[in-house]
Amino acid sequence: MDAPACAATAAQAASLQALLNTYLREMAPGSAVLADDRSTVEIPLSHIPARLRVRITYFSATGPHRFGPAQILFDGSSTWHSAPPVQVLTLIAQECFTRLNSRDAGQLPEFLRGLFNSNAGIEQNLIRHAGTPEPDGFLAAEQALTFGHWLHPTPKSRDGLTTWQQAAYAPEYAGEFRLTFFAADQSLVTLGSAHQAPADMLRQIPGLDGAFRLRPDEVMIPAHPLQAQMLRLDPQVQALLATGRLRDLGEAGCAFNATSSLRTLYAPGCRWMLKFSVPVRLTNSLRVTKHNELETGVLMARLLKHLDADGPRFRILNDPAYLTLTLPGRSESGFEVIFRENPFAGTDGTGIYNLAALTADPLPGRTALLTRLIQQLAADHGETPADTARLWFEAYLTCMLDPVLDLYDRHGIALEAHQQNSLLDLSTGLPSRGYYRDNQGYFIAQDALPRLNALEPSLTQQPALVYPRAHINERMAYYLVVNQIFAVIRRLGCDGLAPEPDLLLQLRRRLTTAASRLSGAGADFARYLLTAPALSAKANLLTRARNVDELETEAQEGLFLQMPNPIAAAQPQPVQERTDVLT
Repeated sequence: MDAPACAATAAQAASLQALLNTYLREMAPGSAVLADDRSTVEIPLSHIPARLRVRITYFSATGPHRFGPAQILFDGSSTWHSAPPVQVLTLIAQECFTRLNSRDAGQLPEFLRGLFNSNAGIEQNLIRHAGTPEPDGFLAAEQALTFGHWLHPTPKSRDGLTTWQQAAYAPEYAGEFRLTFFAADQSLVTLGSAHQAPADMLRQIPGLDGAFRLRPDEVMIPAHPLQAQMLRLDPQVQALLATGRLRDLGEAGCAFNATSSLRTLYAPGCRWMLKFSVPVRLTNSLRVTKHNELETGVLMARLLKHLDADGPRFRILNDPAYLTLTLPGRSESGFEVIFRENPFAGTDGTGIYNLAALTADPLPGRTALLTRLIQQLAADHGETPADTARLWFEAYLTCMLDPVLDLYDRHGIALEAHQQNSLLDLSTGLPSRGYYRDNQGYFIAQDALPRLNALEPSLTQQPALVYPRAHINERMAYYLVVNQIFAVIRRLGCDGLAPEPDLLLQLRRRLTTAASRLSGAGADFARYLLTAPALSAKANLLTRARNVDELETEAQEGLFLQMPNPIAAAQPQPVQERTDVLT
């Protein structure tokens, strides 16, 4: 089979895995019939007189199952017929809207368009990545998310990008491009900063200092090329350009690369990553920056500095400054840009990986990134892969679970630490430090607000950050545990490095220790994870099928449902402990 045909087959298998897993979790938990040995699942169809049977090649209690071939049986027949992936994708999509009792004739075609748009994106990524080396650090890992979100029906759907724009600006294509700059009358500019002035931060972009002559009353604003293309078509912006209150300066400075989020850009020689608004819908939302997001980044940077929140095992990447224009009658102008700390400049990015890249399914014929790194670590130290995986998981929890629990326990601050927002330093082998990024992803516990507000009074201007502990426990359980930690457990289990039940018991022991060690919100959260019969999980299929834009909802989040809690179901048993560690 030639490379394009192989890519097409692998893309369809990945798309089917994505859709089937979300369907089984969200739409058919009570109607699908799982074989006693978990080798197959039968799915009754209500929109046609038939049922599907799909082979399960790996069953996961924590994340997506892996599937093999599918068959279809029509009522009145005793013969199962082979069902190719495209047929099954279409049938499951139709079944979704039948079960939703949808009366909008446009919903199913729109969903199918997104489904096959995503499939085409995966196929192109597979072709592009077929000959690329394995990621060895921050930028390469950011560009390696071939399959996208691990539990989303359209994981690589992108609305608003042409083919040539995708090739130029999508992270998987590893393109380099310069920023576009505008000069704006300072009366139009809104800015904020926790510490350093945005103008000084801009001058730290290599190759930019002295590139343009500004008038004394002008402020320079950078833009993503996609953002600039959109802004030039905006009538209000065109009016400002015509009057001279806004000037289009063109491109300048060093080349940047897209990170995994597409709209956050990285340059190896720049102290700051820059996050922009872009006119592109990825998965569940249009990637525009809301004004409250700008303010949140600045106030949280100030607050976390007061709290001295970073430690040797964990660091939050702050978004300490922003620039934008204010246009009449609009909450957001489209010029929004956020400055993010970049500790991965130059060689400092070596050995830094986001959790989504580490835990993603491998390219055809390859080994998953996390599995390969653990196997190499085991070989280097003369250990078995199974023993190394257990030690790796323990070190990982030290970097990613304990610090997040401690922050919540001490200060009432919770993080949306999902796979893509969480990074690990593996430069010395075992995980040595965790990182968190995303100024959209903070929760403040109601009972912590008075003492935090005393340190940072501007918190009162961001009521959307504040929630009761019960709500935070549910959301943090999804982001930190269901999305991130379970992804690690599923990866290690799927690749035979450690059985999922063993890793769940290992996690359970750490949570039990945390519940005893801590005394506040973190202890409460640990007990919740240990005892809750169900945990919250994002309903990405329902969110996409109903065409909900997360950022347009009141809480700026999608739909959620409940899934069985495998931590509570794990049965503790005596385990022989080892005390040695890899060095």
